[in-house]
Amino acid sequence: MLLKTKLALAAIVCCCLNTPTLLAQPSPDPQDYITLYPGVYSEKEQEPVAAYIAEINAIKTRGPLDVDALVNGTLPEGTPGVGPSIKATREWIEYNNAKYDPENDLLNRDKVAKKYGYDTIFAFPAFAAHDDTFMKPWPPQARDTLLVSDLNHEVEVLAPIYPGDTLYLVADDRDFVDLTPEGGSIYRHIAIQTKGSIYNQHGVKVNSVVFRVTESLKVYKDGLAPENPGFPDIWEAPNWLERPAHVYTESDWETITSIWKAEKPRGKKPLFWRDVNIGDQPNTTLDGPIAQSVAPTPHWGMGSGGSKTLKSEIMSRKRAKQLTFDKITGLYKPSDIEVLIPTPPSALEEPGQVEPEQADVAAIDTAEIHTDDESSAVDTQDIHKDSESRSPLINYMGREYAIRHLYNWMGYAGKIKTIKWSIMDPEGHAVRGKNVPVSPFVNRYLNKLPEMKDKYVNTHGLTRDVAIVQSMVVNKYVQNDEFRVDLIWWVETVDGDIWQEGFASVALPEK
Repeated sequence: MLLKTKLALAAIVCCCLNTPTLLAQPSPDPQDYITLYPGVYSEKEQEPVAAYIAEINAIKTRGPLDVDALVNGTLPEGTPGVGPSIKATREWIEYNNAKYDPENDLLNRDKVAKKYGYDTIFAFPAFAAHDDTFMKPWPPQARDTLLVSDLNHEVEVLAPIYPGDTLYLVADDRDFVDLTPEGGSIYRHIAIQTKGSIYNQHGVKVNSVVFRVTESLKVYKDGLAPENPGFPDIWEAPNWLERPAHVYTESDWETITSIWKAEKPRGKKPLFWRDVNIGDQPNTTLDGPIAQSVAPTPHWGMGSGGSKTLKSEIMSRKRAKQLTFDKITGLYKPSDIEVLIPTPPSALEEPGQVEPEQADVAAIDTAEIHTDDESSAVDTQDIHKDSESRSPLINYMGREYAIRHLYNWMGYAGKIKTIKWSIMDPEGHAVRGKNVPVSPFVNRYLNKLPEMKDKYVNTHGLTRDVAIVQSMVVNKYVQNDEFRVDLIWWVETVDGDIWQEGFASVALPEK
């Protein structure tokens, strides 16, 4: 299945909520904006940028964090970099595990998890790695419009997250580089990288994280900025919705069911390290069709909402008869919408317990900004609301599909140690008329595979897409007495467009 560029699959009817003005853009006239230079700040920028830099310096000079004081609530008020604490409820862990990997007994049954050495079921690796907390944006007060690219993140898994854990999110370091051209530009291009840690109530670090983003900002000339700017006035983006939805046929469903049949989840059968070779290609997996994007839900690394795959419904003759098929669009829909979009548990209504005096919150999520300054806010919810046609997917949806792909291949005895993912490659922006620089912080993955040297993330994931996940083994080695295997993975649409790329390192058993 490697490099399959034309794989047809039916997409599902989108559940329509409020219709945002996703295609609205700020003024297209370059003459409306001041010229910006690297490291030279306009009057609008000077004060908020100085405060931003001061906060970065405070994090850098903080020194090693007293983790015991952190979990006991005795850190000095205003300790730099300390974010919210959140409670991992069993209901939310069960909800996400069942939504993304319902066939995986390791993640859904306590008895199986205990058999493999865990205390109980455990959360997906990035369950609490909330990008909005770590990835603090360039100050909204210092810009009038915003274009985001190069979301490039990674999570190292150091310990399982169990139901009942209290988790503490801490920014450990933050850097930025001003990539504005020396000769000046109406865009100030800022690449930002934040490194952080997540601890549980025992003071054990469960995750190390890195979040990266590039922001391209503009500032209006005096008197030209809207008086009360809203989302359409601030948000600038490539026209991702120009990519047409695929119209599917009955033969497409035959193709997709053959892929599902060939997934062959490993489950209890161990995959031994010695049996893996560089160049191996795990079985392709497919999730979707995607009816709804996950919604950002502070302060969690996995949001609420979003749709599950229809694999079990399509593959069951009895359940398939309960689906409605539209011959014109090729879309299927279950009579019970919760089959497709499971309702989050009530515990999700207020998932985070924020400590306001220590909060270093508010930022970017998937191409989006959230801030308490209403005059310049971009609400993260606006980007992923469903429209009458299609809506952008939150950045980490592809990551979750890749995690299922990895478990499908390595089985219950394998452990995910690192997961990395990236969307909105500058090349994808450029082909849509939005030229942005390449961040010096980011990692690329597909270009490391000779078979994929001309491929890149050329589109944004949208509702009605499917997640066709493929991967290749690129390394194997022993590290700290663990038998490790590295893979590069990517997610494609039915037409071969790539909407996410990533990397994973897993530990496998050895005979």
